[in-house]
Amino acid sequence: MKVTVLHGSPRRGKNSDTLTDCVIEGLNKSGSHIIEHFYINDLEISPCQGCLSCKDYPNECNVKDDMQAIYRAYRDSNLIIWASPMYWGYITAQLKLVQDRMEALAWSGFENKTFAVLFTYRHHYQSAANMFKRIAPHFKIDLHILECRTYDPETKRDVPIYELPEKLDEAYRLGVKLSKILK
Repeated sequence: MKVTVLHGSPRRGKNSDTLTDCVIEGLNKSGSHIIEHFYINDLEISPCQGCLSCKDYPNECNVKDDMQAIYRAYRDSNLIIWASPMYWGYITAQLKLVQDRMEALAWSGFENKTFAVLFTYRHHYQSAANMFKRIAPHFKIDLHILECRTYDPETKRDVPIYELPEKLDEAYRLGVKLSKILK
């Protein structure tokens, strides 16, 4: 199975990456997979220009930058993992660039994919999860969402994800579930 991981956090190795690692560990329980990671903050990705050239040339984008590699990986993947902290109730600006540029695949490249969307957040807002829930039926996406709060409102302190073993286990179990679905 081919897996593409889109890391939206500008901070490598932190909460959303740790959650992703647990999902991948669960995936690999049933065998190894080809996994391609994209750390969006390290890439040169321009915003969507709204030119709609992708409508005339499906699966192509007029803007030539690092998105071309993401498009190739995406088209070849069975599973796409979107991992991001939520800032102001939404995915990071870095991952939002990728999301907007996915317009090039919206004409014919989205259907019948499996998405695992992993969110970490301090204060929960439904807007990020709701966007994925809205598009899933339209594009026939098999959608799996895992959200993890990394803030304790009672103590008013951030809680590193490694102090939340139940969430790490939930992420691992999601990986195991996905490996069974995608066999």
